[in-house]
Amino acid sequence: MKSTVSIKDIAKECGVSIATVSRVINKTGRYSKETEDKVMEIIRSHNYSPNQIAKGLRVQKMDNVGIILPDITNEYFNKLVYELETNLFREGYASFLCNTSENPEIERQRTRMMATQNVCGLIFLTSGLNEKDFEEINLPSVFLDRLPARLPAGCSLISSDNIQGGYLATKELLDQGCRKILILTSEEPVTSYIDRYKGYCRAMEEAGFGPEHLHKLELKSLHYYEAHQAMMELLDSGSFDYDGIFAASDWLAIGCFRALEEHDIPVPERVKIVGYDDISITAFNKVPITTIHQQVAELGRYAVQQLMQTLKGDTQSKQTIQVPVYLVPRASTRGDRAQKYI
Repeated sequence: MKSTVSIKDIAKECGVSIATVSRVINKTGRYSKETEDKVMEIIRSHNYSPNQIAKGLRVQKMDNVGIILPDITNEYFNKLVYELETNLFREGYASFLCNTSENPEIERQRTRMMATQNVCGLIFLTSGLNEKDFEEINLPSVFLDRLPARLPAGCSLISSDNIQGGYLATKELLDQGCRKILILTSEEPVTSYIDRYKGYCRAMEEAGFGPEHLHKLELKSLHYYEAHQAMMELLDSGSFDYDGIFAASDWLAIGCFRALEEHDIPVPERVKIVGYDDISITAFNKVPITTIHQQVAELGRYAVQQLMQTLKGDTQSKQTIQVPVYLVPRASTRGDRAQKYI
């Protein structure tokens, strides 16, 4: 249960003024390290939590961070939000979520709405805004996973190494004997998907395949149904002659698998599949899907760390951080040689 101790009680027990305790809590003004440690120790011992609403009214800025995400139904983004909220809470910040449904205009409206709510910073998991939008918002921001067309000054980018991820996915298909590989990706200029395609091209080139051997199917949306419908049309047309598919997200991979199954094309005997994100359904699919694992906990930790440094006025903090990815091999490429679940 939260203690009913007040800031006045904290000050009296520490032997300092109320103003000093306030400065320590708000990390403003001057005080010694010894005083800070003493105040924080008493605060922790009483499980004291300052009234954030009253504090926000005084300084005209709440300790809230806005999180803008493109698809709240996608498990990958849910995992990221969980890590962000957890790390923000440890730092004493609450968070507001806004879902954009992959729509830049909705993103613009929701971001402006966030700015009017006196949030102190923003974390974007999407990138549909332009330079003028950011000038209007003028808030410390971190971009996670997706990069805007031009990174605003003072903002940070945290992303997985998507070029390496695309390379590892394609190389797995090549190493397992595939020679005609189709990549399913977004038709929108989303940086993470662009980089995964670059990785695909690099692996194909390294294996001796020229531009004429690159096969790309671009989709309007990144949902299961879109991938399933596109694959069904391709299979029904009789022009499907691929032995490997790199789906640039796991839900696209699941959509591909279902379409192949409906056409009695066995995976991995005739067609091998690799996805991306390592969401839980890939491990429990009828044929577990080989995928690229993104280190979500690291991404969330770095994003909050960068935002905290910006909020504290650290202009020297690193602006671009890339987190390594790794391959999770499963039955969709290795058959019985792969462990059933990893």
